[in-house]
Amino acid sequence: MASTNSPINGTSIDLEMEAIRRFRKLAPFLPSECQVFRELNGRSTVLCLDFRACPQELKMTKKEWFEFAQLLIHSSHYLGLANSLVFKTSKGILGWMSLNQKQYFGEFFAGG
Repeated sequence: MASTNSPINGTSIDLEMEAIRRFRKLAPFLPSECQVFRELNGRSTVLCLDFRACPQELKMTKKEWFEFAQLLIHSSHYLGLANSLVFKTSKGILGWMSLNQKQYFGEFFAGG
């Protein structure tokens, strides 16, 4: 049983929210408008980064995105959130990255 003075009460939702809060601390460059959440993808869990509220933040070259995504995927893995990232906007999935498969970025990231 968790202490009443504990910042989290030990439920899986509380633990996940705390891990996401720590993820944001490890990635302070991630815009606050970007929604971060986990969702199921088949039998595994992916960490979704939804840029619907801040699409202007996606104006990067493919190399910049690769470096950005590398930092995010390692932070996610370190915290046990997920081993794969999905980047979303209102147009759908722009791309994803996994620790197992080096990278995949859709047409959106083809420039630069």
